[in-house]
Amino acid sequence: MATVIDAWLRFIKWPVAIVFITLVPAVGMAVIAEIGAWRFGAENLGFLWGMMGYAAADWLVFRKRSVGDAFSTLEHELTHAVFAWLTFHRVSSLRVTWNQGGSIRIHGGSNWLISIGPYWFPTLCIPLMLVLGFSGHGGAEWAAPALGAAYVYHHITTWRETHAAQTDLQETGFLFAWCFLPTANLLSSGLILAFAGGGAGQSLAFILRTWETYLAMLLAMAKYF
Repeated sequence: MATVIDAWLRFIKWPVAIVFITLVPAVGMAVIAEIGAWRFGAENLGFLWGMMGYAAADWLVFRKRSVGDAFSTLEHELTHAVFAWLTFHRVSSLRVTWNQGGSIRIHGGSNWLISIGPYWFPTLCIPLMLVLGFSGHGGAEWAAPALGAAYVYHHITTWRETHAAQTDLQETGFLFAWCFLPTANLLSSGLILAFAGGGAGQSLAFILRTWETYLAMLLAMAKYF
């Protein structure tokens, strides 16, 4: 099964790149609209406190090299593992060091989705969104601040980890990463903001707004051909 999925991902790699690079304006406008529609009230105050709390903690503590980056390395490698499992690959080992990076052993080859996953996928946010989704925004008081902290953590660590020396991006190809990552990050960021502001229904509305804007742009462009 993993071999079939890897072959299919190779086949769709550049069509995905084309779609994602053309999606940037639509997703960007949807994110801006989502930010503009946000209501700063009691229902999302915990999320905001979590965002500000982690931003301050990172500035004061976590960005210092002496603290090490073992946790972010572990989260990075776990994200590789998540996409390996999703594409039916077997993971046999994961190594993490204090401040010298880490590695993961994946059997049966790899694919671009596994390689590029940590540079856009908010691994820590997903379980927190599930907790909030099943318990209701008022049912787990700790989860909303944790989601806000995880949201800022994801953006900070993604920014720090995305550079030309990363072997993951070298394997994926910088041209593909340049086409794919802006839209993928905007989508994940917008989805989390929408969820924090209004739950799963708001996240769905964000996706629909993005799709409608994209279709409108394509129709407008089609008039010139």
